[in-house]
Amino acid sequence: MQSDTGVSEDGWKYYDVVSYILSQQFFRRPNSIIDRRAQKKVKVKGSGEIIDGLIAIIKEQSKLFDKGKEEEFIKTLSQRFNIRKKTIIDAYFEKIENLADVQKPDKKFKMMVALSGIITHLHQKATDNTSKILREEFKKEYTTRKINSAIGLLNQIADMDLSLLNNLGILNVYAKIVKFDLSPKYFESKKVKVLKKIKNNLKSL
Repeated sequence: MQSDTGVSEDGWKYYDVVSYILSQQFFRRPNSIIDRRAQKKVKVKGSGEIIDGLIAIIKEQSKLFDKGKEEEFIKTLSQRFNIRKKTIIDAYFEKIENLADVQKPDKKFKMMVALSGIITHLHQKATDNTSKILREEFKKEYTTRKINSAIGLLNQIADMDLSLLNNLGILNVYAKIVKFDLSPKYFESKKVKVLKKIKNNLKSL
């Protein structure tokens, strides 16, 4: 199977690893964003195209990885994804150093380690931005501490709508990276639901 971006499931040795890292607790084909527990989903037109676009970018840069230029691979993707590269590079080589000798020659495993670091960092940055957006809605009425407590209550129960909103925020970032014109309606619609839950929590605090 091959997508419009030229990403082939059976023609690239890292496809399964990369697809898994990009999809776990986030995306289900063909076009659904899921919450972290994979219990709820939102169909988002173009989300599959966005994921395939990311895979294509990583595939293009994987030539560096195959040549043993792992640091250059991480630097290039970090710059493309607009995240700090030094922290990711340091963490990658620390993890590789601690691998069992039998795992060190395994290119697929090392790709998983490298890409996991990049994607985790990217997810955290996007999630922090979503939290900032939510806090902005209430900052005129409530203290930052109280707002954080109200959002924290949703995190404590692993609220599915908040989880989906965070993942939709991540998808927005991905869309910008691959230059896909993603409708804001998905994020905005879910944001309304989450804001109502935060408001209710604020009233009870």
